[in-house]
Amino acid sequence: MTDSPTPARPLARVWLVVNAGSGSTDAAVIEGLTVALGTRGVAVAGTTDFPEQALPDAARLRAADADTLLICGGDGTINAAWSAADDWEGQCVVLPGGTMNGLAKALHGDNGRDAILDAVATATLVNPPTASTGVYHALVGVILGPAASWVRAREGVRKGRFIRAMRAARLAWARSFGRTIRVARTAGKHRAVIVTPGETGLEVATISADGVTDAIRLGWQWLLGDWRTAPGVAVTTTDSVTLLGHRKVRALFDGEPAMLPSPAVVRFGRTRLKFVRTKPA
Repeated sequence: MTDSPTPARPLARVWLVVNAGSGSTDAAVIEGLTVALGTRGVAVAGTTDFPEQALPDAARLRAADADTLLICGGDGTINAAWSAADDWEGQCVVLPGGTMNGLAKALHGDNGRDAILDAVATATLVNPPTASTGVYHALVGVILGPAASWVRAREGVRKGRFIRAMRAARLAWARSFGRTIRVARTAGKHRAVIVTPGETGLEVATISADGVTDAIRLGWQWLLGDWRTAPGVAVTTTDSVTLLGHRKVRALFDGEPAMLPSPAVVRFGRTRLKFVRTKPA
């Protein structure tokens, strides 16, 4: 993800960040990961159970003499851990441990945890692209507009709180068709704007579903993975985009909710922290 990637360093002393409360990263997964590190001769300099414990910053990582920040979690956990340590001079390895694992797939393809750990010795260091407001950042993508309300329904299902999820879904549905979001200096109002950081800039997808039928069709194509070609979706690439909402702009940064003042400017950038990429360039 950089013009001149440098070789990754072998794992020696890692600081492990996990989310034990995630359904995909339970106690058995964490124990197995710890054993896998031990069999490879890797020492664990520290462990953080996020969000129950504070994430390590650069000073803590230096004090622990860690060489690698090892994150096993979903995109939200990775986002928070990277943000806390972005000015650290070490390297970061992400392992799939969430629902979507968008960044792990971008860096490692379909490799599992063991395959990634084995490949670090021959991997490269890169600075992934970001979408940033200056306060909030995304490595995978930002959903802006009324459609971001669906996060509460998703969380309810993930935690098994189905009655709460149904209530949240009804509210999200009402918001999705009761309000809109606009892109500055362009015509039209949209149900959602999705901003994805790419190698040459931000991919900005505007989504305009006029009714229930359009929404269902778009949702189906989203599940199939070809939503960018669906009717009502327009995609452009830019260095920055300004979003206009009703007083506030509802957003999800790598799946984590945020409320932004309107207008909200999202800009292209890159991490300062170097990430290990095992996937061929």
